[in-house]
Amino acid sequence: MIGEIAVIATSSDPASLNIARRLMELGSWEDEGPFRRYMNFSLVILGEKLIILRNLEERLKEMGLSPDLIVFASRHQAKDACPRLCGHFSGNSGEALLGGSSRELAVAAPGPLKSFISNLAAAPIEDFLVTVEATHHGPTDLSVPSFFAEIGSTESEWSNPHAGNAVARSILNLDDPSSPAFLGFGGGHYLTRQNQLLLETKIAFGHLFSNYMAPDLDLEMMEEAVAKSRAIGAYLDRKSLRSADKRRIAGALDEIGLEILKEREIRERYPLHP
Repeated sequence: MIGEIAVIATSSDPASLNIARRLMELGSWEDEGPFRRYMNFSLVILGEKLIILRNLEERLKEMGLSPDLIVFASRHQAKDACPRLCGHFSGNSGEALLGGSSRELAVAAPGPLKSFISNLAAAPIEDFLVTVEATHHGPTDLSVPSFFAEIGSTESEWSNPHAGNAVARSILNLDDPSSPAFLGFGGGHYLTRQNQLLLETKIAFGHLFSNYMAPDLDLEMMEEAVAKSRAIGAYLDRKSLRSADKRRIAGALDEIGLEILKEREIRERYPLHP
């Protein structure tokens, strides 16, 4: 069970407004001035780009909001132009290129993100892929658990009402399953193996680091990822990682004391249906 959920949208993003409109269609929202309220949800529509927000929790507090979970309704943009419904945590393992601070991670929400992706996968839209993404961009200065709920990857999809409705419904049906949280390492930006494990086993994932992020990962960064994901284990996509990165990551996780499980071990220990 999740307490108060703040959905943050922005007028500068067509996908964000699409999701916000669909949310308002799906419930009887009360106008509370700076936000709208429905059940345990509050909907806040800002003017700035979401990835460059700073001090959001203070701004919400000034509105009278102290949420237990923050969901950013956003667009996803990709060169391959593939239609996607996706979700991810925010944070930068290295230099901040797209918002947030360098080498800073927001607090992850492993259970709610698993719930969101599972909700999308349970009611698929034709031609849209459902996937979790690697941790990236801002805002990073968040102590309240959060994740991004996104429509990708072009203007056509951003304004698609069916896509907006799917994301909105998946947000309104959010749960926080009692799932053991793992860190994930390796793979491409869309983390195929981690996505399968998230959907096909009981585990949830906290912060996820793809191959291109691996060189930035040191002991300090991984300790932060463990703390901000409340992780009890780790999964390495070993075939995708370079040998040097694999050894360094495994060594740091061993020093931290975080157990590394292979895919087969996760499936045996945490089956979706025992």
